[in-house]
Amino acid sequence: MKREKYLTILSIICVLSYFMMVNMTMTADAEDLSKYYSKSLYEAKSETVIFDLRDAFVNEKKLIQYAEYITELEYSDCEFMIKECKNEGMDVFVVLGVIKKESDFNPYAKGADGERGLGQLMENTAKPVAENIGYIYDPDKLFDSRYNLKLTITQLVYLKKLYQGNFHKILTAYNRGQQGLEQYVKSRENDFENPFMSEYSSKVLEFASHYKEEFDNFNN
Repeated sequence: MKREKYLTILSIICVLSYFMMVNMTMTADAEDLSKYYSKSLYEAKSETVIFDLRDAFVNEKKLIQYAEYITELEYSDCEFMIKECKNEGMDVFVVLGVIKKESDFNPYAKGADGERGLGQLMENTAKPVAENIGYIYDPDKLFDSRYNLKLTITQLVYLKKLYQGNFHKILTAYNRGQQGLEQYVKSRENDFENPFMSEYSSKVLEFASHYKEEFDNFNN
């Protein structure tokens, strides 16, 4: 009896040991697979990021080349404009539309009322904008492409925040001033569906749309 009892206990121990060994083996295999798939997923994500960065770099370079092509400005000036727009979250095609409308891309353009440079900035706009960003205001520097672009883009970004991205408001205010926009709207609000829309804003957006479409073809 004692012998049979011992054999039964020994058999139970052997069976339990077998199942424990199988379980440990399966767990180890699962961990190895988990590590493999985690590594593969990480590598896939890394490759995706690398391709995204490369594509972004290539597209930015093509955009600079396109801006250089249509504006005939220096490559470095176009690079500056595009990086400023990127950093400030400003649509570069709208900026191109503005400087096309204002100066026809002529950095030395001068208006009848004292407007200067690419964005045709007047002193009552350019001076406070320059001071707000820590630039020394110099009216003659408005003929410097990068100086003018910086102030032009800064003013457009300010108006974009003020008018919550409504480009008809933004552009009409850029052209007429904030007070001028208010007066313009008052004279139209009872007669027009979109009283903020002006000939100026419509033309700039038409230019912007054209440049965007042209760049898409240029980029392919």
